[in-house]
Amino acid sequence: SLKTLIPHTDGEKLSKAAILQQTAEYIFSLEQEKTRLLQQNTQLKRFIQEFSGSSPKRRRAEDKDEGIGSPDIWEDEKAEDLRREMIELRQQLDKERSVRMMLEEQVRSLEAHMYPEKLKVIAQQVQLQQQQEQVRLLHQEKLEREQQIRTQLLPSHAPPAPTHHPTVIVPAPPPSHHVTVVTMGPSSVINTVSTSRQNLDTIVQAIQHIEGTQEKQLQEEEQRRAVIVTPARACPEPSASDTA
Repeated sequence: SLKTLIPHTDGEKLSKAAILQQTAEYIFSLEQEKTRLLQQNTQLKRFIQEFSGSSPKRRRAEDKDEGIGSPDIWEDEKAEDLRREMIELRQQLDKERSVRMMLEEQVRSLEAHMYPEKLKVIAQQVQLQQQQEQVRLLHQEKLEREQQIRTQLLPSHAPPAPTHHPTVIVPAPPPSHHVTVVTMGPSSVINTVSTSRQNLDTIVQAIQHIEGTQEKQLQEEEQRRAVIVTPARACPEPSASDTA
């Protein structure tokens, strides 16, 4: 019993670990004893089955060979002894089972007395971890909700994006008094090298076309002036001949 292992005087000292070790050894010995008793019980059951399974004629023949005068009485006594042994074995097994359960309960109580503070610390740590996890989850849900609200409100309250129309003004020479404005829509403004190069080529071609048109107009204007000046110089001659 565990009471014999626990020290009762001040001079005796026995660690709790030693008590647990001896208790475990005692439980192990009880388990071995239980196994041995179960094996004996199985053997006895086998003997009873063999004895009860043999025919009466064979039992009488065996008894006559052995010189037994009253075989029926001997068989009854043997069966009674076997039943008595089985009952005793069953009672012993029940007793061992109750003792083992009591010892296990005592071991659990000793462990609870040995490590109460450690159990409290572990429980507090687990509770603190659970609280921290709950706070983290609540904070994460709050951030997600705020982000969702921002994404829902931004498109409705945001001002419309201004549309940029890049305008290129090409000044003309002073005599022609023509100003050509080349306006490109937003679809032509693309941030790629090929499109920018095409736009530049188009602008250069437009400028060259305008310059060629202006040069042609200047040539035509000079020709008209030359035509006008030539008749103006020839007109006074016939008037002079008339006056003469």
